[in-house]
Amino acid sequence: MILNTMKIEINMTDEDYSTKELILSDDKIFYTIEGEGEFVGQPSVFMRLSMCNLTCIGFASPDSPHGCDSYVSWSVKNKMQFKDILSFLETSGYKDHLLNGAILKITGGEPLIQQKKLLELIDYINIEWGWLPRIDFETNATLMPDPRWIQKYIGATFTTSPKLTSNGDPRNKRYIPEVLEWHSTYGSGFKFVVKDESDMDEIINDYVDKFDIPASRVWLMPCCGSREEHSRVCSTVAELAKKYYFNFSPRLQLVIWDKALKV
Repeated sequence: MILNTMKIEINMTDEDYSTKELILSDDKIFYTIEGEGEFVGQPSVFMRLSMCNLTCIGFASPDSPHGCDSYVSWSVKNKMQFKDILSFLETSGYKDHLLNGAILKITGGEPLIQQKKLLELIDYINIEWGWLPRIDFETNATLMPDPRWIQKYIGATFTTSPKLTSNGDPRNKRYIPEVLEWHSTYGSGFKFVVKDESDMDEIINDYVDKFDIPASRVWLMPCCGSREEHSRVCSTVAELAKKYYFNFSPRLQLVIWDKALKV
């Protein structure tokens, strides 16, 4: 059964894409279910890229001194050629998962740091396979997406995770109005990590109202790093979602596997 694939027309060139490289994190590429946001629970092949332009130090704790819940994604840099990425997808069986409807989830770090190479990788996949899987990009909404994503890859989606004041990064680094406006216009999902109700004024005033984001495109997610912490705080965030008519997102990777923060 073939689901949710698409064929695009590209301008063929003599350029050799196969030896071009992406910089991936330590966990690189893996098959799981999406744990958060709009596509929670759906089978997904994650491609985790290295490097990020934010630190999220405001989320630091004794268990996570770096703050970031994917610190490995910007502390480890593994170069991988396009041909080796496709070879891995094929030999691991992940290509079959994608062919049957799994989402190709491109995350980080901040994947749009490498978006020129990502555009070339997607072209290369289309050349070699003759089809493209469903693609969702997870981004912190500080870098403007290249217009070619919507010109060439109709159906690609973006899941944004804007960082609030509690994130700890300076506002001029984490809050880029023109990028947020682009995502609102495009219909991207907005996923906010919430500590408590004190975050809600910022979410509503600085994001939802300012950029006319429909409540149906907003997900509230608890700030936590373990199954125990998730069970303790998720009901509070769920009640906030009910109160303000937003979506609630669990963190299924914690609920199912108790996957602790990587430090």
